[in-house]
Amino acid sequence: MQHWGIHPSGTVRWRCKICGKNGVRTRNDHRDKQRRSLFVSWITSKKTLKELALHSHVTVQTLSTWFRPYWEYPPKPQITGTTQYLVLDATSVAPRECMVLIAGDAMTGKPVSWMPVQRENLEVWSRFLHHLALAYVEPSVVVCDGQRGLLRAIREVWPRVKLQRCLIHVIRQASVWLTQHPKSRAGEQLLALVNRLSSIRTKRQKRKWIRAFFAWTRKHESFLKERTYGPNSRWWYTHRKLRGTKSLIQNAIPDLFHFVREPSIPRTSNHVEGGINARLKELLRCHRGMNLTKKLALVSWYLALRQGQKTNSKL
Repeated sequence: MQHWGIHPSGTVRWRCKICGKNGVRTRNDHRDKQRRSLFVSWITSKKTLKELALHSHVTVQTLSTWFRPYWEYPPKPQITGTTQYLVLDATSVAPRECMVLIAGDAMTGKPVSWMPVQRENLEVWSRFLHHLALAYVEPSVVVCDGQRGLLRAIREVWPRVKLQRCLIHVIRQASVWLTQHPKSRAGEQLLALVNRLSSIRTKRQKRKWIRAFFAWTRKHESFLKERTYGPNSRWWYTHRKLRGTKSLIQNAIPDLFHFVREPSIPRTSNHVEGGINARLKELLRCHRGMNLTKKLALVSWYLALRQGQKTNSKL
C-alpha cells in the first residue's frame, strides 16, 4: 500500500500497487466513538441537524442513519452509591402524554435515577421509589414538592425519613391562589406572610412567622367560614382560594422548616427543577418536532451524561 493523498474528510487515502484500488482505512471502534460523540454534541446543543451536517461534510440523511441506533437503544440509569439528601421531582416531556420522574443528589447536583410515566400519581411514584430503594441506601432527608401521591409513596417506602417540603413550591402555589392583588384585607395580609417565607433563616424568625400565621387564622376565622348559597339550598365557601391557601400552608408547616435546625438541608428542590429540569426543557424546545420515542431517548441521553456515564461504550 502506498500513500495516495488525502480524503475530503481529512483521512489519509491509500492505494494498492497491485490492483490499483484506493481507499481509506477505518476502525469500527473509532468510527462508532466518533459518531456517538457527534450525536451527543448535537442533542446537548442548540444546533439543527442541517447545521451539524454542513459542519461534518455529510448529508442530513447520512446523519439520520448514523444516529438511528442511539434513538433505539438509549442509556439506562446507573444507580450507585448513596446520598444524604435526595431530591424528587417530575417534569413534563409531552403535555398530557408523558412525564419523567427524576431523583437527584442534592450534594452533587447529579441525577440518581429516572423513569418515564404517563402521569404523576401514587402508583407510579411508589413503583419508582421501590425500585430505587432496592439499589439505594435510605437517605436521611427527602426534598420534594407537595404532590399527594409522592408524599404518600415516600411514607410507604421510607417511613423514617425526614421530609423537607420545597419552600418555593409552597410560595408559588400560594401566590397563584391569592394573586398579586388580593381583593380582601385577609388575602393581602396572608400574601404578605407568604412573601416573608423565603427570608426565614433562624429559629427565632421561624417561631415569629408561625405565630403570625396562626394569629392571622384566628383573626379571620369567621371570614373564612362565610358561605354562598345557590339554588336547591346548595352552598359553598365564599373564599375557597383563601381557604385553600390556608390549608396548604397549615399542612406544610410540620415539614417546611427542617433547614432552620440543619442548614445543610436544601430548602427547595431546585437542584433538580432548576439544575436539571430547566436545561432538559430547553433541549426539548430546541429539538422540537421529535416524536415521543425520540423525546424520551433525548431525556435518557441527557440524564445519563449528567449522571457521568461514559458516551463511548458499545451499544
